[in-house]
Amino acid sequence: YFIKNLDGSSEIEIDSSCTQIYQRAFYDRADITSVTIPNSVTSIGSWAFQNCTSLTSITIGDGVTSIGYGAFYNCSSLTSVTIESNYAYKSATSTSACGRLLQNATEVRVLTSCIGDSTNSYLENTANFTKRVEGEYTIYTAV
Repeated sequence: YFIKNLDGSSEIEIDSSCTQIYQRAFYDRADITSVTIPNSVTSIGSWAFQNCTSLTSITIGDGVTSIGYGAFYNCSSLTSVTIESNYAYKSATSTSACGRLLQNATEVRVLTSCIGDSTNSYLENTANFTKRVEGEYTIYTAV
C-alpha cells in the first residue's frame, strides 16, 4: 500500500497489486481519513482498521470476499461508505454488521447489482435511511 497526503489529511490507497489487507494492518491509525480498497483485494483481516477514529470514508472494491472480525470496530467517524462487493454488502447489512462498518454511516452507496433480494437488509428494513438510485448505485441516506 502507499499513503498520499492530500490537503493535510491522510488518504490510504491500496495498490492494485495487493490481494489482502492483513490483520491489524492499519490498527490505531488515527491519522487516516479515507481508504480506497481496489478490486484486487479479496480479504480484509480482523481488526484491520480498528480504532481508526478519524476515518470518515471508505470504498470497498468488488473483489472483497472476506472481512475479518472487528475490521472496522471503533471507526467512530466513518460516515460515508461505498460498497462495490456483493459479499461486503451482505456482510455489512447483516445482524453482525461486519465489524460495525455501518454503525455511524450517514450515506451508504451500493452498486445496485449487489443488492439483489435485500428484504433482510439492515438498510432496507430501518426507518433510519431513505433510498434513491443514481446511475449504477443505490444510495441510502440517514434521516
